[in-house]
Amino acid sequence: MTTREEIEAEIRQVLATETRAVELSHALFEQGTGLFSRLAATEEERRVVSESPLFTEAQRRFTDLMYAEAVATPRRIRAEPRQANGGAPSDPLTPSKTA
Repeated sequence: MTTREEIEAEIRQVLATETRAVELSHALFEQGTGLFSRLAATEEERRVVSESPLFTEAQRRFTDLMYAEAVATPRRIRAEPRQANGGAPSDPLTPSKTA
């Protein structure tokens, strides 16, 4: 059985190492499988966890990563070489055909 201290240590490890917002969100906040959900089984426990400094730190880290990714996306698109489709950059959501 995993103790509260072990789960909190795992949360701190994810906060220190994960560099992608979506992956961090899944690891920490996903209902049923996220680390924070493993800390709280009842509504009262969830309230206590959501008011903890560790939860606040995790939310801040997630937000920071989300903003950093949002800022980086237009830069990445502008930095792409122009494609054969009239010089317009490729759609960032469509896989490149040159790969």
